[in-house]
Amino acid sequence: MNATRTTLTCALLALCAAGCSRSNSVSLGDAQGAALPPDQVIERLPLGDLAGVAPNTLATRIANPYAGNPAAIRAGQALFTDMNCVGCHAYDATGGMGPDLTDRYWRYGGAPAEVYKSIFEGRPKGMPAWGKMLPDEQIWQIVAYLQTLGGMVPPRLAARALQGDVPHEVNSMNSMKGMQSEEQP
Repeated sequence: MNATRTTLTCALLALCAAGCSRSNSVSLGDAQGAALPPDQVIERLPLGDLAGVAPNTLATRIANPYAGNPAAIRAGQALFTDMNCVGCHAYDATGGMGPDLTDRYWRYGGAPAEVYKSIFEGRPKGMPAWGKMLPDEQIWQIVAYLQTLGGMVPPRLAARALQGDVPHEVNSMNSMKGMQSEEQP
C-alpha cells in the first residue's frame, strides 16, 4: 500500500512539473546559448558613484550578449508587452507612470548592464524586481529591445552618463535617437 502511494505521488509530481514548464516560442537563432555575464559580476555594479571612491567602470565593460540580434530583440519586445512593462512605461516606452525609456536620462544608469540590474533588482518608487520571475536570458532580451529604442547609453559612456557628463552628440535628440550601434557617433 505504501509503495503504491509513493509511486502515485511521484507520478503526480512529475506530471505537475511537466505541466508547469514555460517555454519561449521565439527562436533566438545564433544567440541561443549566448555567453551571459556572470551574476557575480552584475552584482558588483553600483547604483552610482560613492563620494571619495574612484568611479566604478564595470558597466563600461559588460556588453549585452543579445544586442543587435533580431530574434532576441523580437523576444524582448514581446516580453515587454507580456510582462506588462507597458503598463508603466507605455507601449512605445515613452513613459507614463514609469519613466521614459527612449531618452538619455536614466536615474540608475542607462548602460545595458545597469538597465539589466534595474530590471533584475527593481528600483524604489514602483519598479518591481523581475529577477526571481524571469531567467537572465529573458532580461537581456528586454534590454536588447530597449537598446533599439535609442535611449540607452553606450557602455563606453556609462561612467560619464551617471555624472551627467554625456557628450553633446549623445544628448542630441536627432543624432543618437534610434541608433542600433554604440560605435556610431
